[in-house]
Amino acid sequence: MDFQVQTVLSVSAVVGLLLAGLQLLAGWRLRQSCVFVWSLANLFLTAGCVFLAARVDIGLPASVLVGNGCILIGMGLIYSGIRVFDERPPGLAAVATVALLGTGLLGLSLWSGNNMADRVTISSILVGGWSATAGRALLQTPGCGPIISRVASAIVLIMVAAGYTIRGVGVQFGLLPLPGNGGPAEVLVVIAGLGLAICWTFGSLYMVLEKVASLDDLTGLLNRRAALQRGEELLRFARARRQPFSLLLADLDHFKSVNDRFGHDVGDLALKHFASLVPQSIRANDVAGRYGGEEFCILLPGAEAKGAFATAERLRLLVEEQLRDIGGHDIGVTLTVGAATYIPGNAGPDTIADLIIAADGALYAGKAQGRNRTVIAQPPAGEAASAPREMPGHGAIAAEPSR
Repeated sequence: MDFQVQTVLSVSAVVGLLLAGLQLLAGWRLRQSCVFVWSLANLFLTAGCVFLAARVDIGLPASVLVGNGCILIGMGLIYSGIRVFDERPPGLAAVATVALLGTGLLGLSLWSGNNMADRVTISSILVGGWSATAGRALLQTPGCGPIISRVASAIVLIMVAAGYTIRGVGVQFGLLPLPGNGGPAEVLVVIAGLGLAICWTFGSLYMVLEKVASLDDLTGLLNRRAALQRGEELLRFARARRQPFSLLLADLDHFKSVNDRFGHDVGDLALKHFASLVPQSIRANDVAGRYGGEEFCILLPGAEAKGAFATAERLRLLVEEQLRDIGGHDIGVTLTVGAATYIPGNAGPDTIADLIIAADGALYAGKAQGRNRTVIAQPPAGEAASAPREMPGHGAIAAEPSR
């Protein structure tokens, strides 16, 4: 192997160790387990670079099998960290399976005639596949999560996937030179890989920081600032597509008495339990946030007033059924919800601020009517109401926003 390539691989190993150390420090300070997984990924990728760089000293079989095996595990752990970031199981069995499959195929290639083109294709396709899978997972953004940093990090991973796929196919069909000649092209490939690794590391750290800054510590839902920012983005998208958009303001009834009677620990448990009920009532692309205290904001892209009413009622009934007993105390909490809808072409509210004012007025009317009900903000005079004024059995009425 040419000295230049060996030097670049050695530098990559040193940089990988530094990046892993940075991630370990960040994971410890932020208490985010996904960062520890990504740090472990960097350690495996670093080990892979070390074994590939030591080909002359340890021999071709050990260099190829152990080096590429470490790289496959490292790429798989990047995907696992993304799953942990999204609060899903890490999928370590898949990582181990792909690593064993890949090293087995590489070993078979060595045993059957030392076909370097096949080895490059096998390792490149598997690394590219892990990168594409990880990038796709980032683009499947959950309701409560950072957006811009996920997309930026996904682009980096997709670039890695494209580069490795092109490399594997090009070498297999003779369109690109085989590695090992130490030429400028090989050095450039290693440097490009190092640059993308650095971009991914800092992109993933920014993604975690954005998530930490966007979430409410107690409930795990978006905080007020992040929820309003996300609402602006979703409403802007709805306007561009001429789609409806609804907003709910939900308030836990008599919540102050819970803190007064049972203490703030029970009140906090009630808020956490309520936050766990919200995902059961909304769609995957809906967004929920804590607006303040015991008041919550739920964004429903694409939902008209009737759909907003149905969502609010599902949540209200869940609260009535499951938020009665907390920590052995009968707190008897119920939910009042105010809803407002943006309809393209109508003269109703068309900004997040307007929707909040309308939903807050409907919420106030619901409180005045006796609580434990859903209220739909009535459209301005001359506009047809998109939800019935009364829904027997649920106590919902259409109401004008309070002035």
